[in-house]
Amino acid sequence: MGVVKRSVSFDSALWDDLQREVGAGPVSPVVNDALALYLRRERGLAAVAAYEAEHGVFSATELAEADRMLEAAGLVDLRIAEPRLKPPKHTAKQTTRSRQARA
Repeated sequence: MGVVKRSVSFDSALWDDLQREVGAGPVSPVVNDALALYLRRERGLAAVAAYEAEHGVFSATELAEADRMLEAAGLVDLRIAEPRLKPPKHTAKQTTRSRQARA
């Protein structure tokens, strides 16, 4: 498996929390694991949506049973506690200015 390097931005409070967790260690493995978990969760939610589109929505009884099974298996609630708004997209002009400021 190859490795790619990308420039990404983080909420400053989240980054501070991450730094406290990893200390002087590398953050790439933690971010990689978080991204893998996120993608797995999104694919699972898409599969549920596709199933419900074909067969109808799950009943409250079915959802409660699924919750019991997940809890018995030791799995945590994977919903995001506080949805975060997507950061505003920068225009090409803003991006160029920020690059010039860093240079």
